[in-house]
Amino acid sequence: MDNFLLRLKILDGILETKVNLLKQILSITENQRCVLTAGSRGDSVPTLLAGMNDEKQKLIETLNENDKVFERTYHEIRPVFEVEARKREGLVRRIQDGIKRVTALDTRIRVLEARNSAERPAAKQMPDTKSARKRVALIYEKNKNFHQISGGG
Repeated sequence: MDNFLLRLKILDGILETKVNLLKQILSITENQRCVLTAGSRGDSVPTLLAGMNDEKQKLIETLNENDKVFERTYHEIRPVFEVEARKREGLVRRIQDGIKRVTALDTRIRVLEARNSAERPAAKQMPDTKSARKRVALIYEKNKNFHQISGGG
């Protein structure tokens, strides 16, 4: 197996992992929404939401690590990407589709997070996840650049 193909398969695997991580983050965010809209404002709600935020933060950290590997791997093949990608069109298309899925999941999470923010009890009771959302946004901007470079539309 040539080096370029191996690197494309690594990128594809990373995207699959990212999709799975984002699905977990989405699930936690949806569960937060349920807790927030259930009408219960007891003492356990802030603790429950804080635990959910901690779990999401761990997933985001794993996502960040995957993004570092994705970027490093992409930069290794970038000089020959345009020429070599034509030879591996199917796999490149799969990677582009993975990027679209990651972006779609990220958008769903952001929308739900915005709704959840409006429902949260007093801000001082909840840990701030804004910086984590900003990091996620930056990561997916980088993936959109890969998508554009690789000819995806």
